[in-house]
Amino acid sequence: MNTVTTAEAGLKKSDIYEIVFKAAMQPDSILEMSDIYNLVNAELGKHQNTLSDQGKASLRRLINSVAVAEGFIFPHDKSHPGWRITPEARNLIAVQGSQTELVFNLETEKEETFVPNTVRGALFEKYCLGMLQRIYPLYSWFHQGLQKNNERGLDLIAEKIGELGSEYRSIGVQVKNHNENATPTEKEWLKFMAGCFVRHIDKGIFITTGRLNSGQRREAGEAKVTVIEGVDEVNRIALEYKYQKFEELVY
Repeated sequence: MNTVTTAEAGLKKSDIYEIVFKAAMQPDSILEMSDIYNLVNAELGKHQNTLSDQGKASLRRLINSVAVAEGFIFPHDKSHPGWRITPEARNLIAVQGSQTELVFNLETEKEETFVPNTVRGALFEKYCLGMLQRIYPLYSWFHQGLQKNNERGLDLIAEKIGELGSEYRSIGVQVKNHNENATPTEKEWLKFMAGCFVRHIDKGIFITTGRLNSGQRREAGEAKVTVIEGVDEVNRIALEYKYQKFEELVY
């Protein structure tokens, strides 16, 4: 068996979370760190790998620090040792694979059914929220996307704190975790535009790991919507503001 970190084995943070969250789905399920090592090692063992000491240390930090800060795992409780997942993590696993979304594939030039990875999608939304908080610090941010039934075209909403000055009063953001050749359908695009309109949003931002089509880009320009397309562009902007790259923090 080769000793590796999860990063060396090619496991992303979303992969690790999915493994751990699935194992902790029972209401009273509490995982010890040794249980989490075993879960990850079971996946690594499929390719004759096992966690190295560095891999275990990194995994501990991911679970007891990062996942707690992201709201997926409850903080350590001395009276009830072990790790328990939050309702948000439980909900992500409960709907994983059951949600579908229509996208337009630029290669096939057809609408296709896309099954989003809910864990990776949630991580990308949280990442974008952190980046935008760095870019627009004088705003109060609300993660509307956590309530998918009520998002109405916007995942993130921000309101200016204090005197307006020349800043926008409000910012509305839609975040899409799409394949690189996928664009939102016209229905989804119009849902975003309508969401900005009905909420009287002053500044709209559309962030996608995929792309927009030429018509959507033209409409975005006319409406003065800022568009950030593709992971490379997301990371370029993040570095400009001294923010980490998406999925740079590997374990």
